[in-house]
Amino acid sequence: MGTMNTAVQNPKRAKTGLILAGVLASASLVLLNSNARSKVKDTSKSMKDSVSKYATTIKDDPNGTRKAIITRVQNATEISKEAINKIQEILDTQVKDIKDTTKDVVDDTKEVFSTAKEAQSEFKEVKDKSVDAKDELLSTKDDIKSNSYSSTENTKQSSNNTNLVTKTPVR
Repeated sequence: MGTMNTAVQNPKRAKTGLILAGVLASASLVLLNSNARSKVKDTSKSMKDSVSKYATTIKDDPNGTRKAIITRVQNATEISKEAINKIQEILDTQVKDIKDTTKDVVDDTKEVFSTAKEAQSEFKEVKDKSVDAKDELLSTKDDIKSNSYSSTENTKQSSNNTNLVTKTPVR
């Protein structure tokens, strides 16, 4: 019971133990594979050689190594500053171009909208004139029908008049 009580009191310690056990189990499984084992061995050896070489360089010339590191850091800082400035220039240029393009699009849209409104009013005028022309043609048709009817009546009357024979007394 004493072990259970300790595990309940220290849940962080129990979690750490479980994680460590999981890592060890995973490492054991990886190391069972001969290819993985040789890769881990080669990588470890390469890392050890790099660290040893670096440590030897520092031991041989600590000031030179320090200066070299400082110079590299300064160069990296300068390169980073140049990159940041270039990025800022690109962003400024792109933002300006985008603003100009947006302004042009807005202006063009306004112009197209204005032209569309003008066309709409012109189409309304054309429509009104078309309606007037239609009405005129319908009136003309009605006039022709009326004139045709009166003309027919007049023709009947005149044909009646022409067929009338008037007798003039002969003397």
